[in-house]
Amino acid sequence: MDLLRSLVALADHGTLKGAAERVGRTQAALSLQMRKLESQAGEALFRKDSRKLVLTEGGDVLLSYARRILALNDDAVQALTRSRVSGDVKFGSSQDFGESWMPTVLAQFRKAHPEVGVEIRVDGGTKLVNAVDAGEIDLALALGLGERANAICIGHLPLVWIAHRDFGWNKREPLPLALFTSPCRFRTKAIAELDAAGVRWNIGLTSPSLYGVWAAVNAGLGVTVRTPEGLLPELEVVDRKFGLPNLGSVDVSLYLAKGARSPAVMNLVELLRERLAQRIVELDARTPNGVIARRPGRFGVVVGRKRAPAIAA
Repeated sequence: MDLLRSLVALADHGTLKGAAERVGRTQAALSLQMRKLESQAGEALFRKDSRKLVLTEGGDVLLSYARRILALNDDAVQALTRSRVSGDVKFGSSQDFGESWMPTVLAQFRKAHPEVGVEIRVDGGTKLVNAVDAGEIDLALALGLGERANAICIGHLPLVWIAHRDFGWNKREPLPLALFTSPCRFRTKAIAELDAAGVRWNIGLTSPSLYGVWAAVNAGLGVTVRTPEGLLPELEVVDRKFGLPNLGSVDVSLYLAKGARSPAVMNLVELLRERLAQRIVELDARTPNGVIARRPGRFGVVVGRKRAPAIAA
């Protein structure tokens, strides 16, 4: 089971260092685990592709089974321990995840731990992290604040330009933008990069909620700047389509309050770490080629944006 969990961590996280931190082992120990797993499987699970190692066909097959085996194992453990976990968890999530992906994950947590009371706050990332520091909530999920001492960085997502697939822009006219109301670091970054690139722009709509921004973009009122999380079917990434400037990437991190170490809180932390790592890989696969750059790692890749540095959001 430990070997399979390490295999999944490598596939999800993309680097030997990151995967080792996730499973609580040294990089050397993780390498030995992979060699042992290849010996037990009777075939190579990785192949060299230029400067990186990727899963072979057999590795992909084993990874699929590993996810199902581990899920069943974790269900069994949760079924045996659920009666022992109780208490309350105050959890905050940024709007990017809180209004799309998060409800399903929290439903899974509640199913596993029915005796735990969960209070959820959806808000801006900076407000949530400040609430963690103030002891108002136990745990927060936010983007772009990974420099904080209490941050647990799960991975990175690109910051991209998004518009309706039928949206057209005459480059002789200002680019209409649909953005969060100030203060918003995504907004500040987008405007600064447009100014630096000499692209004229105007504000077509501002909204204090992500729902309002998505609604405006979906109606074709303008272009917004977000991560690919929550991207509606009618919307698309338009970085290359309109030749818009590169915006870099943002970290996806969890923030834990000082002293928040109850079994209920830590069980939620572990579930979020696992599911977030998987989600980042899924979003990477969906993002158009050329938008995300891949930096080779020992057992895979690190996802990040080309040329532009990471920013806070």
